[in-house]
Amino acid sequence: MKKIVILMFLLFALIGCQSEVSKSIDTYAEWDDVISDGSKKEVTILMWGGNESINQYMDGFVSDSLNEKYGITLQRVPMNAPEYLAKLINEKKGGVEVGTADLLWINAENFRTAKEGQLLDGPFTSLLPNLNTFYDNSASDLNYDSGIEIEGYEGIWGRAQLVFSYDEISLEAPKSYQELLDYAKSNPGRITYPRLPDDFVGVAFVRNAYYELTGESDVFQTDMSKEAFEELSEPVMAYFKTLSSYLWNEGETYPATQAQLDELFRNGEIDLTMGFEIGKTAGLVASGVYPETVSTFVFDTGTIGNSHYLAIPYNAPEKAAALLVMDFLQSPEAQIEKMKSDVWGDMPAFDVDKMDEKMLSILKTIEGKPGALSLDELTQKRNPEMKAQYIEWIKELWIENIGE
Repeated sequence: MKKIVILMFLLFALIGCQSEVSKSIDTYAEWDDVISDGSKKEVTILMWGGNESINQYMDGFVSDSLNEKYGITLQRVPMNAPEYLAKLINEKKGGVEVGTADLLWINAENFRTAKEGQLLDGPFTSLLPNLNTFYDNSASDLNYDSGIEIEGYEGIWGRAQLVFSYDEISLEAPKSYQELLDYAKSNPGRITYPRLPDDFVGVAFVRNAYYELTGESDVFQTDMSKEAFEELSEPVMAYFKTLSSYLWNEGETYPATQAQLDELFRNGEIDLTMGFEIGKTAGLVASGVYPETVSTFVFDTGTIGNSHYLAIPYNAPEKAAALLVMDFLQSPEAQIEKMKSDVWGDMPAFDVDKMDEKMLSILKTIEGKPGALSLDELTQKRNPEMKAQYIEWIKELWIENIGE
């Protein structure tokens, strides 16, 4: 009998511990409670680990700052979204109430999968002090992620925007797709872009053309049939068919990746490269890889911008600590640090109008470096991201019409 009592006591104690560590986010009404529960804990973040600059930012500046501020130990685990989604789906099916991950780097269709599969805890964004102090909560990407309603289940971490890099000595920056075509016709073989469907930057370059060549904007965030989308795509596909004749290698082949496009540009074989890292070119100029005559620009007709986010698994063991980490990553200090070209070059997501003079001064110093664009110019010329389904259709249309 005594053994049974002891076993029951241990069982209830274990259940009590599990209940405590897997406390639902909606039990937190005040940020002070989050600080109390989340301090001096270990937080595991699952995130893509393919960029060493990002890894160093997380393992150095972020990890050190969290330890100093809250006594939090940050564990970064390299894992792609499909892998951790499969892990969470299996845990959900298996009834695993307390998992091993506290934070996820996520966006777009992966967010849809996680949200619809009830793999995330939330809503939580109303709790985050930095988000509610320094951000424009009416901004589209704080409410929708690639057309998916966020509803407080992920917190924005950063933004990216398609930017072009060129050497001012050889090229006058074109202001539109039409001017780019004119330049290509006058200078055959000096322009190209990464091949679809596999390269993310190449896909972005093609889908961005929809905004200028169709004259539409908001329609790409609404629902339409595939037939309607194909009809809308006709002037875009016609443009890229025409352009292909004047591309590098006469459009017979395309660079397979953004890295290959960059290499062609570095070697002087083409006059233009592109990417989503707004600070990369400034960093390459500063390190001497590019001459100081290399700079960046965006079309007057705008370029595609997208955002990336953080979310908390439904069974995260340290949800309060995860909120503390997320809030720090959204702080002006952390956002500006990752914007530096020698750190990450990622575009901050805060509202510049809500920054104090000290932060604005640091921001202007970063923007003043050779090859850099200002946040104001990027924001003014930012085209919204399309619904994920349309991106898949664009890949199919490009293969049928241009890449066949």
